[in-house]
Amino acid sequence: MPLQRGEALAVLDAGQAELDGLFDQLDLHQLSQPGTIGGGDWAAKDLMGHIAFWEELALDTLDAVRGGVKPRVVQVATDQLNAENQAEQATQSAIELRARAASAHEAILAAIHSLSEAEWTAPLPWPDATARSLGDLLGGVLGAPDRPFGHAYAHLDDLRAYVAKG
Repeated sequence: MPLQRGEALAVLDAGQAELDGLFDQLDLHQLSQPGTIGGGDWAAKDLMGHIAFWEELALDTLDAVRGGVKPRVVQVATDQLNAENQAEQATQSAIELRARAASAHEAILAAIHSLSEAEWTAPLPWPDATARSLGDLLGGVLGAPDRPFGHAYAHLDDLRAYVAKG
């Protein structure tokens, strides 16, 4: 069963609060240091931009569904979306990405608050939809495996490990 809107908002807020608490422990150099998150090339600032990107995709998804259009997020592979975002944000500073992340987070919270219960639970307007409703679809866009709306939680262990290295 999909989460209720209030539950979804609580999961999003809690995850963002944990991310912000960890990001706050890093200085600008640490935030920008490549190869420190997830055993790959990412810097902590890249994680900020990654979470912001998926919240922006959720906003685009909401707009598409309201317009009766199949959203990009269900038409393009996740790896491709992530690669495109990483390439676009590569030159952005930690300060710019932090502002982007804050803006995207506030916008998705406001958008979810603005949804009626009927919008949240209505079936999606295209015949091959795998999600049962807009709320279910948004839970996937903003989620992690087996954790709707919990995308932040998929990355917290890596960020905690980096912060602990100090």
